[in-house]
Amino acid sequence: MLRSLPLSIALLSASLLAACAGPVSSLNTEAAPTLVVFNSPPEVSHFDLGDSDRAHGELISWHADLDLSEGEEATRIGHCNGTMQVTRLGAREDGREHRMTNIELDWDDSDDSLLVAGSHPYKHGAIETDVPIVRAVIGGTGQFAVARGQMVSEKLPSGWYRHSIWLAD
Repeated sequence: MLRSLPLSIALLSASLLAACAGPVSSLNTEAAPTLVVFNSPPEVSHFDLGDSDRAHGELISWHADLDLSEGEEATRIGHCNGTMQVTRLGAREDGREHRMTNIELDWDDSDDSLLVAGSHPYKHGAIETDVPIVRAVIGGTGQFAVARGQMVSEKLPSGWYRHSIWLAD
């Protein structure tokens, strides 16, 4: 009986883990996004480490209004807050630096928020992106509690950003 105890424990553990796994969600980025929002040109702060050039660990933060559309007639619905930390310099042949990014999309007058995170290369020395960036939706609050999915952020010629968000079923 003692010899079969470890096997019994292993089988019990495996069945408990399988029961906790739950259904697998799907994400269809070929379909229209679940949600599209915009942020006004951000107010950016750069906290450098005293060097004239970017250094590993430097922090960039920003704040912008979250809107339903782009432009002066846009209706503000909340705030877009974020931080980026330089994690790797010269990671590609073109000298781009990698940054870990955390973003919160926070809706006014509700408990709704989305949390987004990811790593992406930026043109060395540039504060803002020059290419669309795909990041993971890692959670949220209110109607977005336990949200999962992805967000594509694109800088528009006006300086505004469009965020196309796909949430998993």
